[in-house]
Amino acid sequence: MKHLGKYIVLSAVFLMTFIGKTEKAFAQDVDYKTYTLFLYNFMKYVEWPTTEGDFVIGVVGESPVKKELEQLAKNKKAKGRQIVVINVANPNDAAMCNMIYIPSSKSAELKPIYEKVKGKSVLIVAEREGLARKGASISFAIDDDDALKFDINKSTLDSQNLKIANMLMQLGILVG
Repeated sequence: MKHLGKYIVLSAVFLMTFIGKTEKAFAQDVDYKTYTLFLYNFMKYVEWPTTEGDFVIGVVGESPVKKELEQLAKNKKAKGRQIVVINVANPNDAAMCNMIYIPSSKSAELKPIYEKVKGKSVLIVAEREGLARKGASISFAIDDDDALKFDINKSTLDSQNLKIANMLMQLGILVG
């Protein structure tokens, strides 16, 4: 009977661990869909000086956001422009993008990418909190209520010759 009690406890721990991981994975999927919706709204409420050709979004490294963006690109346009999603394997690839998404795992790539696109109209959006203070145009942040928010670096946007709508400015947190 004593062994049966241990077995039940171990089974319950395993089950709770498995359920916890499943819920966490589901929450991450939801987050990436949310990130993608934010990115789409950034496309709508930021003005680029050039409106010709495809709207190219570069994703640095591998991120579930890329799959979500590809799905979005099938059904939506960015200000009448076809959305094309590419991988950014090195900073040189970044120069051909209108928007770059840097996942948390590739945060170290911000500086070389920023240096490559400096002065060009490229919106750099970073997943990791605090990167708007280090050169990203926008970076995501999670507030105390676990809500997804974003920081905006207005001086970076100005140097990239990008104009952000007042409504978006009011929703974000100004930094830098």
